[in-house]
Order: sequence, then structure tokens, then C-alpha cells
Amino acid sequence: MNARNKGRRGERETIEVIKSLTGLQCEVNYSQTYGGGHDLLGGEPYAIEVKRRKAVTPGDVRQWWKQTVEQAEKIELIPCLWYRADRAQWQVVIPHTSKHFPEKDFNCTATITPELWAEIAKEKFNGSQ
Repeated sequence: MNARNKGRRGERETIEVIKSLTGLQCEVNYSQTYGGGHDLLGGEPYAIEVKRRKAVTPGDVRQWWKQTVEQAEKIELIPCLWYRADRAQWQVVIPHTSKHFPEKDFNCTATITPELWAEIAKEKFNGSQ
């Protein structure tokens, strides 16, 4: 399977997980291929980036976080990275929610389960309405 197909499958998997946990219907951001941008639409205030690989190293996660932050800054949303290695569970990286820590700094992030992300996200979704 090529990387693009694996990435698209990862995006669809993430959409299903988010929908099952929050009821929120996200969709693939097809325009991101041309002009850059985060992978999923509909998860605001988060700019959701999705990565799916055979194996994931700490260096991969750091690099992906940098990309996720850059994409989120363009549209002034909160960076949110979903990633999964083959035969592993989804992991979600979000910035620490304190104004005292820079969200760009990978050392000031939390790697959490999709279930915990969903609970945090529900609070953000309800607070933004």
C-alpha cells in the first residue's frame, strides 16, 4: 500500500473514531493538497492533522508536531495531531492548555488517548457555541 492510500485510510479511520466518541462529523480537507492545511475539517477549534505509518519513532512525532503547529497557525486554530502505527492504538498530541507554555514547543504537549481528547474537545465545542 502506498503512503497516500495509507494516509487517506488513516484520515477515514480518524473521522470514524471522532464521530463515535463525539458525534461530530469531520471530513477530509481535499484542498489541503494544493494549498497546504490541516487534514480534517469540522473539528474546529482544532486543526487536526492525521499521520498513519507502519512504525512511528519519537522523531517522527516531533516532526509531525512541527507541521501540525505550522498548519494550525495559518488558520488560528489549536494544533491537534492524531497518529497511529500499524497494530497500535491511535494517539493524540495536543498543546498543554496553559497560557504559560508555548504551544509550538513539543516539550509542552500531552499525548493522550482519543477518549480523553473527546472529553476535552466536547468542552471546547460547547464553550465555542
